[in-house]
Amino acid sequence: MRFKAELFDYLQYLYDTTGFNDHQLHCVIIFENKINALAMEMAVRLLIKTVPILSRVYRNNNGSSYWEDINPLEWTDLFMIVDNEEDFERFTFSKTNEEIGPQIKVCLLQSASDSLSIIMNHMVCDGAGIKQCAYLLADIYSNILKDPEYVPDYIIDGDRSFKKIISGVRLTDRIKILLFNNKDNNQRNNYKFPMSTEAKTSPFILRHEILPERYYEIRNFCKKHNVTVNDVILTAYFRVLSDMLNLNGKALSIPIMIDMRRYLTDKSFNAPANLSSTVIIRLGIRPGEDFCQTLAKVSSEMNVKKNNYLGLNTFLKLDAVFKIFKDNWGYKILKNSLKNPDICMTNIGVLDSTKLIFEGSPITNAFICGSIKYRPHFQLAISSFNDKMTFCVNLYGSRQDRENISKFLELMDSELKIVSKDGIC
Repeated sequence: MRFKAELFDYLQYLYDTTGFNDHQLHCVIIFENKINALAMEMAVRLLIKTVPILSRVYRNNNGSSYWEDINPLEWTDLFMIVDNEEDFERFTFSKTNEEIGPQIKVCLLQSASDSLSIIMNHMVCDGAGIKQCAYLLADIYSNILKDPEYVPDYIIDGDRSFKKIISGVRLTDRIKILLFNNKDNNQRNNYKFPMSTEAKTSPFILRHEILPERYYEIRNFCKKHNVTVNDVILTAYFRVLSDMLNLNGKALSIPIMIDMRRYLTDKSFNAPANLSSTVIIRLGIRPGEDFCQTLAKVSSEMNVKKNNYLGLNTFLKLDAVFKIFKDNWGYKILKNSLKNPDICMTNIGVLDSTKLIFEGSPITNAFICGSIKYRPHFQLAISSFNDKMTFCVNLYGSRQDRENISKFLELMDSELKIVSKDGIC
């Protein structure tokens, strides 16, 4: 059986072909003790039956592409067990293959305390979607431990389109958004993160943790000053990049991802989907400007965006293009007009510790990050679990790139120390 591809399936597919990223999502879960490997493999195999898109394959045909059911296969890479960090990392940096399947792969690292790595094709869903699948995997695993014959009595295979996001937007509001909010699409900057030109590259994910004590301090600071944690992180991001790039007050544009499920009344997990949009924050930092001054500008810009149909422009523009020009011409327009941002940020948010529960195996930490970028593209990804915040930067890069990014993460930490130390603007 065939299922028509959605517009964001096309978009994520093109991100690889245009040299932006490898359109994979990554989730790593670190346990305090051991996991039942047999139960985990059973859970993974039940997961792809419960969420059928994960076992379908993608047939690329430009604007007429589709997903197709295939005969059950014993994929050798659906579930793997390794016993060393090197193989675990190698798996974590690998890719799914949309044309062969499956669209998810899972690897268990067995050691004194086990770890789990989940890779999903970003064409299938966004960061919120992989969270939902991780919760479901945990639930299936926990039920198998209680009942080895357990099989979910439901199938998650609903509407994957973004139409439900825009269906309630009035025609007059659509016109306003398209006319006046037309700068919130991905666009190239005049500035790039400093990267090497070495030909030899390899994929890596560099991460930095903000421990609970400091996370509490940051959250208390946010409550005190009526700003969000995202505002604070974005402020640090602007300040570090402006300093590294020697901008001296020149404006920098940073696209950030917005989970458009904010517009849904029913937020239940009906289907994995890409329902994320982009909003661009643009500002300059004057020489000598302190953290609180930058934060005030960032918070003000974010509040303006939130009060003006946050993120809807991208969805409405894509909908209009494909309605007017139909599938094949719409796809050509999308492909030819796609602009990949050189610098961006995604805050994937909280991995809910009340939902990510694997029976008998407490979790030390868990984090999600997006696709591994191709140079010169650079993205900071943020997620949190149990009051521990994790920053990730993913890149196909060189040893020099690793050093540059490690320095960047250190500078981000230093900026946030100002918040946790002073607590007052």
